[in-house]
Amino acid sequence: MAPIRPAEEAERCPQPSLSEEQEASEYLVARCKKIRTSDYMLFSSDALVHIASDSKASEKYTWLGERLRLTFKMMRSDSRLIRTMCHSHGLMQCSSKNPQVNVIWMGAPVKSVKMRELMPWQRLNQFPRSTELTKKDRLYENIERSKSIFGEAYDFIPEFYVTPRENQKMEIAFDRVLKEVTAAGGELCFPGEFIVKPTNSRQGKGIFFANSMADIPAEGPLLVSRYLKDPYLVNNHKFDLRIYVAVTSFYPLVAYVYSEGLARLASRPYDTSASSADSNEYVHLTNYSINKNSTSFVRNESMSSEDLGHKWTLGALLRYVENEGKDAKLLMLRIEDLIVKSLLSIQNSVATASRTTLRFACTNFELFGFDVLVDQALKPWLLEVNLSPSLACDAPLDSLLKTRLIADLLNLACVPLLDKKIIDSVTPALRKSMNASQDSETSDPDELELDPKCAKTLKRRPVGLKRSVLTKKIVSGNTSLIPNTEKKFDQIVRKVELEEGRRGDFIRVFPRNGTWGMYSPVMEDLGSDDFDERLFAEVITKKNMKNSSEQIATSSSSSSSSHSTFSSSAFSSMRIEEVSDLFHDVMMECSKYPSLADVPIEVREIISPWYEEASEYTKKITQDGETYASKLPTIRSTARLRTKSCAEFYEVRKVQMAKKKEAEAAAAKENEPVVLQAVAAKRVV
Repeated sequence: MAPIRPAEEAERCPQPSLSEEQEASEYLVARCKKIRTSDYMLFSSDALVHIASDSKASEKYTWLGERLRLTFKMMRSDSRLIRTMCHSHGLMQCSSKNPQVNVIWMGAPVKSVKMRELMPWQRLNQFPRSTELTKKDRLYENIERSKSIFGEAYDFIPEFYVTPRENQKMEIAFDRVLKEVTAAGGELCFPGEFIVKPTNSRQGKGIFFANSMADIPAEGPLLVSRYLKDPYLVNNHKFDLRIYVAVTSFYPLVAYVYSEGLARLASRPYDTSASSADSNEYVHLTNYSINKNSTSFVRNESMSSEDLGHKWTLGALLRYVENEGKDAKLLMLRIEDLIVKSLLSIQNSVATASRTTLRFACTNFELFGFDVLVDQALKPWLLEVNLSPSLACDAPLDSLLKTRLIADLLNLACVPLLDKKIIDSVTPALRKSMNASQDSETSDPDELELDPKCAKTLKRRPVGLKRSVLTKKIVSGNTSLIPNTEKKFDQIVRKVELEEGRRGDFIRVFPRNGTWGMYSPVMEDLGSDDFDERLFAEVITKKNMKNSSEQIATSSSSSSSSHSTFSSSAFSSMRIEEVSDLFHDVMMECSKYPSLADVPIEVREIISPWYEEASEYTKKITQDGETYASKLPTIRSTARLRTKSCAEFYEVRKVQMAKKKEAEAAAAKENEPVVLQAVAAKRVV
């Protein structure tokens, strides 16, 4: 955790240059005057610096959440980072059964029936059917389906099979590989030509290698994919990248890539000979949860270096690649392309579920962990996507990166600052409207009094309520409180525009200049709504037209930016579809186009702004002379706000954990004489 963020963070969370006492005093005055600068909660990783001990300094972060009685709950997750971030901003933790909360953090898939109950001011960290991306077999099948429709543009996953339903195909594949290797005069790859993974596991559990059908167990399902045996090596070690991706809408698609990520190195040098059999997993697998148990694993305990040990920052890895004479920024553009296409491969499924499940716009957001392997040609390959990427902070780099990541993620979620009085005033009519028949376009709520101050407050927020709610009385009769499709789209447009100023270190990769022309030919038709094209027109095209008009007004030369439209001279001899085909060829054919200079001018004009923005990935996340916390702080008891039922739950769990430790200690003590006897017997022998 940095005590002060870089310049861009200072703009988002201004810090007066006063003594700590004066600063705290000014914020207390602001609290008394009930002053706030935003209609949405602003999260900052700096809040965690004070939450452990300094109540006066942390007051400036907690007072707003406490005054508005904002709440959060965690379900099937006990992430300490999420709890610490929410507590440090004055949010109260509720029990998992409490429906009236502002933020819901889930660590496992959510049932559709639960998503249907979401209110417009609530935020949930999942979309319906996002498991289409995070279950290994479904991920590969969705991308393979897109490849069958759109061709080699989706060629970024290895050859694969799913057991047991594709056992026959897999047996043919094993025979084919054996014949190919034999014909070439070689021998089968060690540890195996194929790598086998359970379809719904994580942290490297259950992974093994196979060279024949005899190696594959009968039970399943299992994902059997071709082992990529020519990885790009760092100091002769295999590695993979953990890329953090935030999605705030699937239809239209709005996706961000975090500029800070991790490179996880195998703990032993790469070796494909049989002599490495004893250390198989530490050579060929890059999972941190596996390699941290290796005697060769080196933990990075110092913030002075981002490339120490077997876990690096993404920026450190990219700087290493640049020092090797490779184009690291073009590599990141290809990773961005892989991410966008992966999301597009499931867009139809998620959009369909969202239409029938989500009553209001902007209530959902999601953080994915993309695991990417890079080969010798510097081509990225998608290994898997994590539903709930690990937020454990067991090293200084983890603490620094992930606290910033979660603060920026929650800012993208745009948690509305609504007082409980407003929520209580509107909820009864909304509940009645939501419980009405789904086939009916209207509802008939009773006439309710709505505080005029509540109405004035709601007008400032795109929280998903129709104008009828914003009057002094809710009109009874044929007025639905649930927004229609067009109203939802308008709210999404407003939120995307708002996100631009709140994205922190996230880089929006879709939509942005050029994406509609490049990706529309490889996107499925999702109906007549055309939300993706319309959002591009509303957010990108209008902005470009405004910028062009300003340039014309202030410059004697009236030339507009060549990156914002497809009307530049480079496109005069080529149709947009042809440029799109060439773009996808550049993204997939890494040996043919190893650097930006090798990219055809037609495509280079489009991706040059993206390429410049990719320099954000290569930056250091630490600053010389700064000191950083090595782990998350322990929240002081006065800041750990919990409802009575939630506090009781933690007390019960605390007692249970203590009893469990006592039982383990007692069992170990009972076994101690047996162990000592065995040691003594061994010595006698």
